[in-house]
Amino acid sequence: MKKFFFFLPVFFGVAALSQQSGMTPVQIAERNKPGTVMILATFKGTVSAIQPEIDQQAVTALAQEVKQQLEAEGKFSNDLFWNVYIKTFCANVDKYMMKGTQTISKELNTTMLGSGFIVTPDGYVITNAHVVDENDEDTKKNFAEQAFQEIIENDANSLEGSMGRKLTEDEAQALMDANSWYFSQTMEVGNIDKEFSVVLGISGKDGKIQAMNIPAKLVTKGAAIPGKDVAILKLQEKHTYPTIRIGDDKSLRVGENVYVLGYPGVATFHPLLSEETMAEATLTRGLISAKKNMKDGWEVLQTDAAVTHGNSGGPVMNDKGEVIGLATFGSADQQRGQEVQGLNFIVPSTIVNEFIKKANIKPDMSDVSLAYEEAMDMFDKSRFKKALLKFKEVKSMNPSFPFIDKYITDTQTNIDKGLDKEPGGFMEFVNNNKMPIMIGGGALVLILILVVVMRRKKKAA
Repeated sequence: MKKFFFFLPVFFGVAALSQQSGMTPVQIAERNKPGTVMILATFKGTVSAIQPEIDQQAVTALAQEVKQQLEAEGKFSNDLFWNVYIKTFCANVDKYMMKGTQTISKELNTTMLGSGFIVTPDGYVITNAHVVDENDEDTKKNFAEQAFQEIIENDANSLEGSMGRKLTEDEAQALMDANSWYFSQTMEVGNIDKEFSVVLGISGKDGKIQAMNIPAKLVTKGAAIPGKDVAILKLQEKHTYPTIRIGDDKSLRVGENVYVLGYPGVATFHPLLSEETMAEATLTRGLISAKKNMKDGWEVLQTDAAVTHGNSGGPVMNDKGEVIGLATFGSADQQRGQEVQGLNFIVPSTIVNEFIKKANIKPDMSDVSLAYEEAMDMFDKSRFKKALLKFKEVKSMNPSFPFIDKYITDTQTNIDKGLDKEPGGFMEFVNNNKMPIMIGGGALVLILILVVVMRRKKKAA
């Protein structure tokens, strides 16, 4: 049998046929938001700490230094003096406060916020250990702020009396942070009752995302940074949950894009936003800036993706939408005590897998998430009629699956507008038979081996 080769030059208009290296940020968000969850850790009990006292000699010296500095610069004013004095005091609070003699106890009832993601259909959730650990330093600082709020506020009111004016918002926050930190240094946390729950975004009325709160049980956890900051929770209600794939961090290279989903507190509970928006995760993106080693040798990934309090434990994904790590810790300016964005760190999936193996868990995609992905793939290709059938299948499997009502409505609208593009003809043949596309000579050259076609036709006959 003769073999025929047909060479067809295809110019720039067909360049879109080449395979993309990964998904777009839109596709990553759409496919992974359903499996990204909010973690709530509620702590109740009694905490005690030694009430700090001001070192009068040290603060008097500080006041003189600030006054002399501003007068030497020709910038002295009462407001500027207090502003510099308060910021210097708060940045070096351990120099100006000392342990007192009085131990005080307070009742505690506070809830900490974090992020996580579901890795099995029956509801195993990955997050950070520090999100669920009452002994974490940041958690204890929040305990102190809540338990000793009255004492801290009284100190602020006393200072305002000396200043003859109200504290600015920045000054008040700096003073709150400094006092909370100092209380936390002597705090004893005992007999604390812990309750964990996971908030899922589900499809509610009119397709809007609503919050569903499900109790969870702690399965295993490591230790907060510098430890291996990973914890696993198990949802305590029987459902088939949306899931996210875990990928391999070792194949990542410095400079590659990463995407972070989670619940940053400042955006999740923003006073100007409606309550129903709280259940929808926030997407940010950045680059892998570096690969660094912790002091005991295990590797972390550095990124410039924006993350903050509340993002902890949220999934960090590659351009295939696979989780390559957890958003875990950031950097702070030691002098000002403020977060430094663009210098954040990821606990890689290699470490996460250690805990998954320890807990004898087998990550797997749920049938409902696989069906949803298939529907989204058809939607992205404008194959709206087939996408609609698949979206309805997802809804029959899980009526409250996030965003499902919205996509059913949007898909039907596109069909009504005549936008469905069911493939057919020559290009469908190329895709179905996986004919290779080669680049050369400034144009795309499509190589079709006709003998394959003839053989298939002969077999069919």
